[in-house]
Amino acid sequence: MSARFSASLLACFLLAAGASPSVAQEKSSTTIPKDAPADSYNQELKLPYWAPGRGEVNHAAVRRRVLDVLEKQFDGFRIASKALASSAASYCDKTISHEDYLKAFETAWLAWAPLDSYQFGPMEQTSGALRANFWPDKKNFVGRSLKRILAKPADQQRDPTVIAAGSAAGQGFPAIERLMFSDLPECPAIVGISGHLHQLSNELYDGWFAKDGWADLARAAGPDNPIYASDKEFTKRIYTALDFGVIRIADARLGRPLGTFKRSFPKRAEAWRSGLTMKIIHAQLDGIAQMIEFGFAGDVREPDRAWMLKVIEQAHKKARSIGQPIFEAVKEPSSRIRVEALKTKMLYIQEQLAQDIGPNLGVETGFSAADGD
Repeated sequence: MSARFSASLLACFLLAAGASPSVAQEKSSTTIPKDAPADSYNQELKLPYWAPGRGEVNHAAVRRRVLDVLEKQFDGFRIASKALASSAASYCDKTISHEDYLKAFETAWLAWAPLDSYQFGPMEQTSGALRANFWPDKKNFVGRSLKRILAKPADQQRDPTVIAAGSAAGQGFPAIERLMFSDLPECPAIVGISGHLHQLSNELYDGWFAKDGWADLARAAGPDNPIYASDKEFTKRIYTALDFGVIRIADARLGRPLGTFKRSFPKRAEAWRSGLTMKIIHAQLDGIAQMIEFGFAGDVREPDRAWMLKVIEQAHKKARSIGQPIFEAVKEPSSRIRVEALKTKMLYIQEQLAQDIGPNLGVETGFSAADGD
């Protein structure tokens, strides 16, 4: 009997005996809203999933929970980008410090990170991923775009609509990072770019959750729906997005700076100037975990759901064990090996998604943004 299966049986025994819930269950416990739909929570265990073994997947319930997770994540970016825009104006007016603006900048970028997985629907329609985070930037498009922005009059640099009319490479977090961590003048360009990010956050939120937005399209799944012929197809789309998010971390955020054993490429690391590379990875992993824990909760067997969350926590632990920025860690064999171990763990997460989560939901991955790379 495997250790994983034995642990699951032990947990069930302890619950039946009235013992304290496991750590994983304590993490998932929540107060049940009075108006919660009957199939959103396990009323007996007070957890946001049904007991394992129902024998069927309620894709309508999956959709409802998934949309709840997405709304919180997109709203989180909207709130953080609004604070970023306000902080940029205050910084350039000299009413807050450099550190205060960088704190708002970090918060907004980390709020964006979970959304990087969802490169379909409103994200695709608005080119949101490129506008928010033009990366990888293999040909220094960010630098070229900033040169054009900085050549404009100050009032145009401050104007989010002017920024939005230019290249996507000059509209997002990498452009702000370049301004804040170089000899280029920061103000007033960061006002325009930060304001543009706030406008983009509203576009993405409304694209999903305004009337007749993508959420309504998902709710109307059926034979006449141009995108989702069934609720199951929406489940497949979200599952594919999580798979893409894992690939994005493994192949781009880790693989690009790792390069080959003979030669690493430290400056290919995302956000290497600001040192946010690892925090972005943690934030995207957290977004994936939220979807598994709450979005898929009711229709993934609890042993598999708990195992998946444990594996993601193992990845967090490996990331923390690197102990230095990716930019530095890939340079030396002794630290590089820990980055390689994290990449291996990410590929293992992808395998476990395919082994445990997909079959539980009755879906496989479809076309994703990674297929177009």
